[in-house]
Amino acid sequence: SDIVEPICAREPKRAAGMVAAIAGLIARARKAGMLVVYSTREANMAKWMPAVAPASGDPLIASKGQDRFYSTELDNVLKGKGITTVILTGWKVSGSILYTSVGATLRGYTVVVPADTTNAPTDYEVPIGIYAMLNQNSANATNEPLKPKATTLSRSDLIRFE
Repeated sequence: SDIVEPICAREPKRAAGMVAAIAGLIARARKAGMLVVYSTREANMAKWMPAVAPASGDPLIASKGQDRFYSTELDNVLKGKGITTVILTGWKVSGSILYTSVGATLRGYTVVVPADTTNAPTDYEVPIGIYAMLNQNSANATNEPLKPKATTLSRSDLIRFE
């Protein structure tokens, strides 16, 4: 979510590595036939960073809030495809990624957040976002891999598509 030019232009140093990691993860996901869904605030829908731009047919979810499930069709899109595990990437770990992970676990999804595919404007926001994700709802404070209906912190190079 939110890998759009207005945000990445404001935070070029923090966005650069994140964008590269997301691009690699998306390429591997597409090669494996996985669904790739895009979501951001409506005003930014057409300004995706070229390295991670949506492909034809990728669902685009316009959101008015940081939880991309709230008042959107995201849950219906995922459940319609039988998806039970989601990988969240994008800006920002203490904002949209955090709140979307909460929205996902409240709806029964297992969530994976690769740490190298997200960031925040300040150094202190990163551990705050990570702590909050691992201790919300169905807590996973020990970061148990793929704990059902909870959030796991990982890295993009550790994710395998099977």
